[in-house]
Amino acid sequence: MYQDIEYDGIKGSNLKIYARERPSIPAARVRREQIIIPGRDGAVYESDGTFEPTEIEIQFNYIGEEREWGKRWRAAQRWLAKDNAKLRFSDDDGYFLWISNVSLEANERTTARIGNFSAVFTTKDGLYYLNSGLREHTPEEIKWNPYERSNPVFRVIGEGMCTLAVNGRKMTANVGQNLTIDTERMLAYREDGSLQNTAVSGNYENLRLEKGEIKIETTKGFDVKVIPNWRCI
Repeated sequence: MYQDIEYDGIKGSNLKIYARERPSIPAARVRREQIIIPGRDGAVYESDGTFEPTEIEIQFNYIGEEREWGKRWRAAQRWLAKDNAKLRFSDDDGYFLWISNVSLEANERTTARIGNFSAVFTTKDGLYYLNSGLREHTPEEIKWNPYERSNPVFRVIGEGMCTLAVNGRKMTANVGQNLTIDTERMLAYREDGSLQNTAVSGNYENLRLEKGEIKIETTKGFDVKVIPNWRCI
């Protein structure tokens, strides 16, 4: 049964390109370091809580007029050319995977009208991201994280020195009207895109949302919104 795939906000069905079958999705893998202790049997494994990239191979198919075969293949290559984009499956509403790279295999022309090709999608971390995690929330709305540790974006409106704290871990920022603090990319910038890394002090990791109870505090007089970027196994 053919399946519709959405990548970078574009559905394959819009290009008349479909997955030939539902792909196999590898399990998320926690990054672990093996430590050998002299004189002790076996090994000890430690993790910093991060996840390994995974690969998803999808077989694609398209059919059309013979004179449009090459046109359709070029459209497929343009569609899947972007790195760092969202991959969604039509039978899994509400979730997506972040893809860092796509590799295409040769296109097989099985008939004058049909083309088959495969694409390997390399995920950033093998985790599913929730659509709901892309919306802005107030700090009061972020009380509990039932998922994996996430890397939120904070949007701060105000003027002067502001302290943000997540479960007591702090970061300070000199805000001039507005400031965005992106804990994933470890960047601070204004709405116009100008970098403001020197305006913040502290570790971006301090503002990440761990599993469990969350308490977000901020200096009075500042309006703060949180994009939590919820992600799960």
